Amino acid sequence: MAPLDNPIAARRLTVVDDPGRSVLVVIGQPLEVQPGEWACPFTIDGIPEPRSDRGLGIDGISALLNALQAIRFALEASGVRVCWEGGEPGDAGFPKLMHYAFGFAFSQRMEQLIDEEIQKLVDEKRARGGQGAAG
Repeated sequence: MAPLDNPIAARRLTVVDDPGRSVLVVIGQPLEVQPGEWACPFTIDGIPEPRSDRGLGIDGISALLNALQAIRFALEASGVRVCWEGGEPGDAGFPKLMHYAFGFAFSQRMEQLIDEEIQKLVDEKRARGGQGAAG
């Protein structure tokens, strides 16, 4: 697979069941491909079917966010269990992003539910005598 021009970020993941093996994710610079349409290229090497693709969006940020989501989905679909440095086995370090296709009010409600769950965990930890940051 050809290397990306102008890479902006890369992450090497360790394969959980084979620590000597790795998966490399490289993200390229978002570029405007035509007025109002942007693309953010990425490659994934080290999975059974290496992937070279791009996230699309109406601007560079949305293209980057869509590329990050596509990377997450491609890694999950590969069936290869990976871990990033500092992560837990199975955690590739590409978090699920808040879905915004259903509108801003929906996104706010989902964020509120997440915040409430975080606060519950913090409160439980404090009740057991542990430290925790307020959410």
